[in-house]
Amino acid sequence: MTDMAQSHYQLGMNYFQGKGVKKSYPEAMKWFRLASQHQHARAIFMLGRMHDKGLGTTADPAGAADFYLQAAKLGYMRAQNVLGQAYITGHGVTADYDQALHWFRKAADLNYSDAQYNLGLMYAKGHGVPKDFIEARRWWGMAAEQGNPKVQFTLGHMYLVGKGVKKNYPKAKQWLRLSADQGLPTAQYHLGMMYARGNGVLQNFSEARKWLQQAASQNYLDAIYHLGKLLGSGNNEVCDPSSAVALLKQAATRGHQRAQVLLGHHFITGVGTPQDLQLAYHWWLEAANAGSADAQYNLGIMHLNGKGVEMDSVAGKKWLTDAADQGHTKAQYCLGVMYSTGKGVPQDLDEAFRWKEAAEFWESL
Repeated sequence: MTDMAQSHYQLGMNYFQGKGVKKSYPEAMKWFRLASQHQHARAIFMLGRMHDKGLGTTADPAGAADFYLQAAKLGYMRAQNVLGQAYITGHGVTADYDQALHWFRKAADLNYSDAQYNLGLMYAKGHGVPKDFIEARRWWGMAAEQGNPKVQFTLGHMYLVGKGVKKNYPKAKQWLRLSADQGLPTAQYHLGMMYARGNGVLQNFSEARKWLQQAASQNYLDAIYHLGKLLGSGNNEVCDPSSAVALLKQAATRGHQRAQVLLGHHFITGVGTPQDLQLAYHWWLEAANAGSADAQYNLGIMHLNGKGVEMDSVAGKKWLTDAADQGHTKAQYCLGVMYSTGKGVPQDLDEAFRWKEAAEFWESL
């Protein structure tokens, strides 16, 4: 590689990023091509990226894979890792676990942390190799020690749930904290939940709120929901019902079923928002139609009692049955009572017994 090739590559990057010049993908491609003629691996990789994404040219995954292969053969670790990913997904190449392993290992042996993560993932999933969590953890440990936040989270989560290793909350907290400090929202969320639930740490709602807020600020949906739940039900240190409702609305609007159910309860009780039974019904209907048994049960009760809607035993039975079929014990008990008393349905003691027995079975589980 010559100094001229490096100058061509840098000029290409300037046009690619719009650094000191007006951004122009065609100009970037021109300079990358000139650098690639001198076997400049990074320039060749950038040509692959541009063909992959259709930047300045027609998208061409197969052509991109050819460029990645050229750069990978020149020892460029990033290209080796991207090529491995292409072989995993069959993007621009025929899917081939052996080829994926080959290129991941090439880069991993050169201490490229993303490739070490991907190689560990193949061992964890048994893709092209026997499933081996010990080997997966070995590669992930190498990547995590280099400060890779994605791998630090993976290790922390393994220790948190005991997948492939014995549960170890101190180690889970250690790795999650390292990842969370680098801004990874999944790590921030799980660290926040450790503090919210007191899993391996002293329960601390303020600390939970801090980490959940950081994840929520990055639009991490479960963090938005759990932060809303925490602010709506936590102790006086974090209690903020109106903020809870605002957060739950964010998550509910994006289709989060548990947020929709909890938001409905806020509208029923009038905590943090004016009481509005129609809005409660609206959000429970959204969640129920998406399969939430809790929402289906709530709608059933609303119809049976005529609370917020007209009394309708047929609709009530329909929603309770939907919930009961999913093992919702309260719905099963309610159906049992309806059939035993003949309220809203023809009296049927056999059917009553069946639902009460089902409720007891699910409750025992």
